[in-house]
Amino acid sequence: SLLLLAFLTLPARADQSDIDAASRGVVRIVIIEDDGTQLYPISHGTGFAVSPEMVVTNAHVVAEAQGDKNLSIGIVPSDGGAAIYGRLVAYSPRNDLALVATTAPMHLPPLTIASNPDESSGAVTAVGYPVNVDRAQGLNMQDLFNATPPVQSHGFLAGHRPSREFDTLLHTAPIGRGNSGGPL
Repeated sequence: SLLLLAFLTLPARADQSDIDAASRGVVRIVIIEDDGTQLYPISHGTGFAVSPEMVVTNAHVVAEAQGDKNLSIGIVPSDGGAAIYGRLVAYSPRNDLALVATTAPMHLPPLTIASNPDESSGAVTAVGYPVNVDRAQGLNMQDLFNATPPVQSHGFLAGHRPSREFDTLLHTAPIGRGNSGGPL
């Protein structure tokens, strides 16, 4: 799984309070099946607010819901507030990006995407919802609909690789399935 990289425009060594503040704009993206009587979470990933009512995630996180009338996209805030449905606005499997609009006001604090990240070594924090942590905490599938703070994992920039399509930054922050779509 790929991690969508959002580089917070924070000081070179972000203060933990800055990372905590940015984490409030991170959401869990849940693919939901409705059998007519109950909602079932099918899979999940992570997203982050780019405006108070728009969330970016990886395209592969929402791919199952693309064109399937029995599946919906749910957005679960990290702290307080109710989970709501999302509406797919843009979908690019080639770039592995998707833009999801909230269907009700969530007033999410948006993160800023840095256009010129420092490619040298430095501390980074990945923020998201890895499945292995959910399992270790004993969460079941229905718990995915409840607001839960995201996991912060710390590491360092380890290198970069330019390409024709986009540049890739390599990092050592531990991530797992479910982190896809989350910011770094």
